[in-house]
Amino acid sequence: MKHSNVATRRSSSRRVTTGALTCPACAGPVKPDAKRCPTCNFTGGDTMEMFPEAPPPLLPILDVAGIFPQNSISKIDNARIPLERRFPQFQWRICAVHLPPETRLSVFGFWLLNTAQFHESETSEERAWTVLLVINAATGQAAIVPGYAAEPFLADDEWEAVLATMSPAWQAGKPADAVVQFFKSSRKQLDRARKRFGANRNST
Repeated sequence: MKHSNVATRRSSSRRVTTGALTCPACAGPVKPDAKRCPTCNFTGGDTMEMFPEAPPPLLPILDVAGIFPQNSISKIDNARIPLERRFPQFQWRICAVHLPPETRLSVFGFWLLNTAQFHESETSEERAWTVLLVINAATGQAAIVPGYAAEPFLADDEWEAVLATMSPAWQAGKPADAVVQFFKSSRKQLDRARKRFGANRNST
């Protein structure tokens, strides 16, 4: 795989709307109890036809594409574990795959997040707090797919900023360093969000 001309970026945009989730197909607002997206009619069942194979357990690092050598796993873990300690409600998962270029990574990530087997003692509540980074190693595209509990904390432009910081390492052929940067940037954005939420509470 060549990295010199590959840029890490999101495959779709998202909007955060008060009291609503976001459709992975069109990025429109969806009420938590809605059975389908009111804008594009997307429903979670649609992904079963798009991706009919049963996914494996959603491990902290699911490297189907084989882009992370064994000696880089500890580097990634050393960046992930402190982030989980600082924000213990969040669960972080990395998935690297080879997918056709027309695949919507936001939809693929939605399918994986909702259908993958639980890992060891993982609970449904923990899955709802999962932030999944999906990397299509075939195209260099990436998407961040948060669970419904984690989604309200960062807006679209904040996740976009996180992904932008990954590009230099990815283009330099250092995918593990790009993931480390993902964790570092996510921590900065969440620190800012926590201060913002705290300020909002204090002003009410």
